[in-house]
Amino acid sequence: MSEFLTKQTEWHQQAVESDDFKLQVGRPQSDENWRALAFDVNKKLQLNESERLLDVGCGSGLLLSHLAQNCASIAGIDYAEAMVKKAKTLLPQGEFHCGEANQLPFATNSFDKLLSYSIFHYFPSEQYALDVINEMIRVVKPGGMILLGDLLDAEYEAQIKGSSDLDYEQQIPYIHRYSQWRFYDLQNLIGRLEDTVRRTEILAQPSGFALSGYRKDIRLWL
Repeated sequence: MSEFLTKQTEWHQQAVESDDFKLQVGRPQSDENWRALAFDVNKKLQLNESERLLDVGCGSGLLLSHLAQNCASIAGIDYAEAMVKKAKTLLPQGEFHCGEANQLPFATNSFDKLLSYSIFHYFPSEQYALDVINEMIRVVKPGGMILLGDLLDAEYEAQIKGSSDLDYEQQIPYIHRYSQWRFYDLQNLIGRLEDTVRRTEILAQPSGFALSGYRKDIRLWL
């Protein structure tokens, strides 16, 4: 089975096998931590009640459910069918699709704001990541904003991967193996976007967030 299908199948199974929305998206943290995450994302995206928000890699919709009240309408896309079904159940007012992030099933200039949280380390290559970002730019209106959340900083790649127990990794799903995660040279990444966006920013996560030391957010102003 290809790497792509392995990851897709594991996310599908994770959604099927649990009714816990936190476990489904691989983030079994407290309600307080989830509220703090939603607060940080909302602040960085500067959401308001007149805007349409798209979540790329929405999973079961848990993070989006914390943001929906701050938007006029919400939409999401994920490549695991079971995740999309969970999101439709949790947020029946939303528009959800099953598909890949580099081929978004939305018209150009459809959204005011776009969120993509904690999915870039699963991408097969940096070129794929750039293709995804360009597709995101296409569907967001001029003057809009994109938040790429939870990107892994390549400055810490050797440290993180070097501390992973490879024997233990063989016992857990592929999607949770640190050695398989993709890290990014964040300055190089935003440098490759300068001709297509109005402004770029690398943002720190709150110090209280677990693992915030090597995870950063990127905000793109269109």
